[in-house]
Amino acid sequence: MSGTEETPSSESPMDDSLADWGAAGVAMGQNDIDDLFGGSEAPEPEVVRNGMEALVGGAVRYDKLPMLDIVVDRLARLLTTSIRKFTADNADAVIDRMRPVRVGPFLDTITLPAMIGIIRIEEWDGYCLAALDSQLIGSIVDILLGGRRNAVQPIEGRPYTPIERAFVEKFVGLLTQDMSRAFESVSPATFRLERFEITPSYALITKPTAAALTFRAEITMEGRGGHIDFLLPYASIEPVRDLLSQEVLGKKIGGDTIWRGHLAEELPRASTELTAVIESRTMPFSEVARWQPGSVVELDRRQDEPLDVFCQGLLVCRARMAAKDDRVVLRVEECVIEKDWPGDTPALDG
Repeated sequence: MSGTEETPSSESPMDDSLADWGAAGVAMGQNDIDDLFGGSEAPEPEVVRNGMEALVGGAVRYDKLPMLDIVVDRLARLLTTSIRKFTADNADAVIDRMRPVRVGPFLDTITLPAMIGIIRIEEWDGYCLAALDSQLIGSIVDILLGGRRNAVQPIEGRPYTPIERAFVEKFVGLLTQDMSRAFESVSPATFRLERFEITPSYALITKPTAAALTFRAEITMEGRGGHIDFLLPYASIEPVRDLLSQEVLGKKIGGDTIWRGHLAEELPRASTELTAVIESRTMPFSEVARWQPGSVVELDRRQDEPLDVFCQGLLVCRARMAAKDDRVVLRVEECVIEKDWPGDTPALDG
């Protein structure tokens, strides 16, 4: 019996696989990438909440922002046009509905590798995020380099090259311009790319527990594409929260056809009071005070001259005095307002 014992190796199968990363022909999978960038962590132990904490502990309050929904819809249309011009290819951008999140959990959901654009909003003194996934980055680079007929090669197991970063930076520059144009109908805002991050923890623009809104833009380009995840903290939109929370009755000012039809139907039947002005002059009160029954006031207007007829201070026509059946009447000589007034006034673009 030998007095020496073999010491069991402390290396695990995972350590053996990690050692083969640099070997030729060994490809890195998504799990390996998560291990490299720190995106895959052991699940935290479940926290037991009791009472009121269990009801509201992880909830995010969502305020209705109707104008922001319109801004996001406009951003989708602008993105579609910009991507088509940028890639000279048929492209389409569709944005899902917004949902409330916490900043920390949002960063944990970003699939690596990715490029996270830190975007500053100049007028609001705030920040937002735009996370581009690897499929979209690969599609953009492949199309710009002429590989339109080749299958998209996923970017895995290596950092982004300077050429890829230059293409993505130019693309995000167009994206920030579209975001500025989308928000200009609510309030002037200049979105400017400040930097890129590839590690989500370095893209923390506010505290992890802060509430925010997120929405995803799905981009397709001839069978390829990817998505962009946007993060807009509530703190960043606080300066325009009141404007974004306004109810939207229509996309055009004065374009409510039901109200216009009702007004055009009711106006002809409405009663109004007309005032025929023979002459208007300024007189001292002392002269008016001397008037007595039978006093005669001489006018500078002749009997055959037309009179101005007003409706609530608005000149509507000119008429001459006449007599009919022992009554004084007015014979209209000139219409100042068009016959079809108010008519169908053109709607102003909103």
